[in-house]
Amino acid sequence: MDTEEITLFIERNLTNFSVNSTGWNDLIRGLLYEFAMAGWNREHRVFGKEKFGELRCYTYSEDETLNNKLKKIKDKYSELSVKTCEICGGEGKIRTIDSWQTTLCLNHFLEQQPVIEIDDQQNVRRNNKTVLNIKNIVKAEVEYDLQKLWLYTKEYDDFEERKYFSWQEPNYYLLLKMIPRSLFPKGRQNEISLLFQSLNNCEICGYKAVHQRNCLRCHHESWNPSGYFIQDYGEKSNYIKECQMDIFIDEDDYEKYFKYDQSFEKSPDHQILFTSDDLREYEKFLF
Repeated sequence: MDTEEITLFIERNLTNFSVNSTGWNDLIRGLLYEFAMAGWNREHRVFGKEKFGELRCYTYSEDETLNNKLKKIKDKYSELSVKTCEICGGEGKIRTIDSWQTTLCLNHFLEQQPVIEIDDQQNVRRNNKTVLNIKNIVKAEVEYDLQKLWLYTKEYDDFEERKYFSWQEPNYYLLLKMIPRSLFPKGRQNEISLLFQSLNNCEICGYKAVHQRNCLRCHHESWNPSGYFIQDYGEKSNYIKECQMDIFIDEDDYEKYFKYDQSFEKSPDHQILFTSDDLREYEKFLF
């Protein structure tokens, strides 16, 4: 085996992969090494790219035996890529940022996913950059379910001048609450006021965020002593306990992301119903 020649083959083809950063470099090197060991002609180039948060390699061989080996190698590294942060190479998972799928660790996800911040001067910031001041808003529009918001700082309806916010961003409801009602269409003003006036405490996450039986903070439905609730859980405490354990495990890191959210008050009487033993048993059931 010509180790030096294989190393040159790997480094030469590393740049043929169109990926977002350097976090997958070791994966690509591993793939190329296995290509060389499988019998790939090292004079031929290998190409690949990132697609939907996954490493894809499109190189093909007309040698059916070799091609079957290459397919197994490509599948192996595609599976590894969706568990590896594209930026740092640490443990990651597929996440969505601005409708684009990408594989990131939690820290690099938080760096790229904007968090709404509102300071004492009513400046609204994202990623430490001021996007507008609430005092300068002249018009506000909201989607029918109140989960999307458009703010204007100029009188005319210029698409480029409006700022868009979504319920998926921490502090969205805090922002919605702070905007003067008079800036919204008359038909929506009362609806927005009623939303915040009617909030109830969530027995699952512990925040005063339940609106029409659904929590705007943890998105769980309030207990209902009928239907599938009784059939699946038997009693209320079992339902709350399982939902709380889901939040604690939080495979999608939603809770870690929303630790920045200040939209809702925390209930001082909130109780955690599960024990460490309950959690261990539940994890065995899930995984």
